Amino acid sequence: MVHENDLPIISEEKFPFDKYWKIIKPKLHIVIFITLFLVIGAWIKESLKTPMFNATGLLMIEPERDIINFGNSYSFYGYRNEYFNTQIKILRSRSLSKAVMEEMVLYGVDFNKVSIGGMSVNPIEDTRLVYISYSSSDAEVAAKLVNTLFEKIIEFNINIKTKSSKQTSEFISKQIKNLRINLAQKEAELQEYGKRKGLFYLSRKDSTVVEKFSDLNKAYTNIQIDRVNKQAGYEELKGRSFEDYSQVKQSQLISNLKSNYSNLESDYKKKSQIFKESYPAMKQIKSQMDTLKERIQYETRDIAMKIFKEAKNDYQSALKKEKSLLALLNEQKGVMVDSNADAIYYNSLNIEVENMRVLLNYLGKRQKQSILSSNTEQSGISNIRVIDKAEVPLFPIGSGKRKTLIMAFVLGISIGLGLIFLADYLDRTLKMPEDVRALLGIPTLGVVFSSKSKSSKSLYYYGDYKDSEKKDSKKKSETKDIELINFIDPECQFSEAYRSIRTSILLSSAEHAPRIITVSSSIPQEGKTATTANLAISFCQLGKKVLILDGDMRKPRMHKIFNKKNTIGLSSYLVGRVKFSQVIQKTHIPNLFLVPSGPIPPNPAELIDSEIMKNMLKELLDIVDFIFIDSPPLIGIVDTILLAKYSDGVVLVNWSGKTKNELIKRAKEELEQFNIKILGVVLNKVDFRKTTTYNYTYNYQYSYRYREDEEVKSK
Repeated sequence: MVHENDLPIISEEKFPFDKYWKIIKPKLHIVIFITLFLVIGAWIKESLKTPMFNATGLLMIEPERDIINFGNSYSFYGYRNEYFNTQIKILRSRSLSKAVMEEMVLYGVDFNKVSIGGMSVNPIEDTRLVYISYSSSDAEVAAKLVNTLFEKIIEFNINIKTKSSKQTSEFISKQIKNLRINLAQKEAELQEYGKRKGLFYLSRKDSTVVEKFSDLNKAYTNIQIDRVNKQAGYEELKGRSFEDYSQVKQSQLISNLKSNYSNLESDYKKKSQIFKESYPAMKQIKSQMDTLKERIQYETRDIAMKIFKEAKNDYQSALKKEKSLLALLNEQKGVMVDSNADAIYYNSLNIEVENMRVLLNYLGKRQKQSILSSNTEQSGISNIRVIDKAEVPLFPIGSGKRKTLIMAFVLGISIGLGLIFLADYLDRTLKMPEDVRALLGIPTLGVVFSSKSKSSKSLYYYGDYKDSEKKDSKKKSETKDIELINFIDPECQFSEAYRSIRTSILLSSAEHAPRIITVSSSIPQEGKTATTANLAISFCQLGKKVLILDGDMRKPRMHKIFNKKNTIGLSSYLVGRVKFSQVIQKTHIPNLFLVPSGPIPPNPAELIDSEIMKNMLKELLDIVDFIFIDSPPLIGIVDTILLAKYSDGVVLVNWSGKTKNELIKRAKEELEQFNIKILGVVLNKVDFRKTTTYNYTYNYQYSYRYREDEEVKSK
């Protein structure tokens, strides 16, 4: 029995759609632009295309057969796959294409309108039929080219078949010519001898010498006939390919092998519609086909070579016998001459003439048969037949515009998404709070959205404002300075973000809230000064006294934000030029004080790393509740490390999507090297569209707090 605990645990993993949508959404315009560009380009290209006409004809390729075979009475029907595929290859061959193009030019067709690349040859499966199609901008040219191809393939097929017959015919003609010359000489000799000797008709049985000579002459004539037959057969085999040998065609072994190959080929074609060539079963069938093909070639060559050698040996043997009998015949003729029997010699000449006439008559019959075979093939009787000639098409074929546009659309989306994911893969910056935790292992204190985002600006007006109040607030927000946004517009989304960071800082320590807080960044222009100012203002809104100490004595900016002079400040006090009370300045914000950096000293690090600085911070803590130190960037400057040693922790400001991970990581390592506590990271200038989760959180918190304040005011 199977227990419940033994059952496999099936975990359902959902596709991380939200994760990928966060990557795609901010750059969705890239996908749209590329897709529109490709679709419009494809549409323009298809619209400018010249209309094409397609002409199609139907051709039937019957199995090859031998119409006339001398000395053998049989007809052979060739195997479809081998012969049929050979004809398909010929239809696609360069030589046939060249002949068709030359013929088209002779017809007066413009050469530029003819391109054999537009030709398609499509065999119909399990039939002997082939569709031949051609596409051209000229409908008449398309039809003419297909029909010309039909004519040329039939002509080409007949020429190949008649080549062997012509060779046999030429050989027999040469033999007849030589025989006629010899016969004429013998007849002249016989006539001259008869007149000179006064001899007329004599019996062939005048003597045993004549009878023996007659027998030898008959044997010689028969062996000549046999030699001519065997030589003709040998010459005919020399002009044929191995596959055309009758014995090869009749071989049961070759027939079985080709039948097996045809079955494998048919099985391979059917399975190729389902499986790829790399599929093991497809590889196995392909291997079997290759093995069978090699076996067929080997067996064909083996049988053909045996037949060819046998024909050659038979011919040489017959020739040898002919020469041997000729020698005996000449010897017997000598005997007859030596006997001085004029009648006998006359009869011998007469016998030679008669035998030569018989041989000449036989060769004449063979010549007529050969000529008949050649004329039959040349008369246009071919196993390739035209079923349907190509007709001039009346309408252009479909341009495939719809398919092209769909492909352009899909390609545009694919390229766009590919570029987005590639850019995201190559982007080595912090963009969201979870990235901070994954890379640095420290918490994110809060997120400040980019002021340039249209979506983030819309958050200024979220809530139950009246229409007129929305318009007035919008005009005001367009002119306010982000560096004091927490004071100028405490109800906006940015102010809410800084209040959220304030809460995170107050809760960052289990024992007590940090009172001296150093704010820095890894590199310049990441927003640390604006963050310092707004955080200080947010702490003032709790009713606390807060002091901002501008510790950046290299490029100070805090005095510009609060519109204060920088003639005296931190550097002035540290060098002993002014008293402690002279460096503390009130700002226009209640409970907020400022100690500017003062004149830029040549050695800020030495001034910071002093007992005076340490005592100054202790005295300031007796006056205010919190001190925020605006320090220089960490990388390459030691001032921040020295200032951080006096503070309860450091807040790192990072420009989201801009600052490289290596830089913020290096800044963290420098702080940890000196055992300085890191309170957390503030992600500044975050793209609103990339953080839908935090957007919802801020919307909800801000709307809820605003409604609550309205209820308190109404009471």
